[in-house]
Amino acid sequence: MDLFFLVLILFNIIQIDGSLESCRQTFGSHKYDLNQLSDLTILGTDGLFRYALTPCGLVPTNTCGKNALPFERGMTSCQERIEGTKFESPMGFLDGYGKSPNLQFSENPLGPGTGIVMNMRNAFCNGGPRLVKVTFICDKNIKKPTTMSISEKPTCQFTITIKAAEACPLTKDLTGGAIFIIILFVLIIVYAVSGVLYNRFKHKESGLALLPHVSFWLHLGGLTLNGCKFTWNCIHSCSRQTSTSSTTYESV
Repeated sequence: MDLFFLVLILFNIIQIDGSLESCRQTFGSHKYDLNQLSDLTILGTDGLFRYALTPCGLVPTNTCGKNALPFERGMTSCQERIEGTKFESPMGFLDGYGKSPNLQFSENPLGPGTGIVMNMRNAFCNGGPRLVKVTFICDKNIKKPTTMSISEKPTCQFTITIKAAEACPLTKDLTGGAIFIIILFVLIIVYAVSGVLYNRFKHKESGLALLPHVSFWLHLGGLTLNGCKFTWNCIHSCSRQTSTSSTTYESV
């Protein structure tokens, strides 16, 4: 039962990374990760249209207006006509959804460490390419932004500006893997020390019997060894059968 809870804790620690790899960019000594904004829906308007953007994620279709047809897969930004709240068109698509070209990134031309620029060119506007330039400006005072400024000049060329702390270069914090290893070692130490103390003072054990659940771990070691032997024997047996069948000829 103790082992079950330990495994359950470890599964809660481990998180599946479903973020967009292209949204992690390095320019010189500065590393950026726009996946930090992928759970947000950022809104903007130019008076005639309303725009919604989920950076490095799928924009919720209920923010894109009413649409008689199914929405295209992979949409990361959309345009809604304010009058009548009708869906106008997609603004761009994520990588991996069959749209080309993919998202393109560069560092903010204001200078190193000031932010990152994302260019989208995989949606259409008036029968031609729609060009969307999204400039994420590093602003440590604005976390989880909800609004953006947007303008269209010339036609079908959009400029979006978003200020966000998440657009700042990453600091040299511990990675998720390092944190997991540290927590794992701490749990093992706590388990071992508390088990030894319990067996020593509660059950007056000594020697190898001081270890918590020693019979279980010895049994587990034996089972692991048997499993390795079984796997090796299966592989060896299958390889021999394959070799034998390849050199056997059918009688005429």
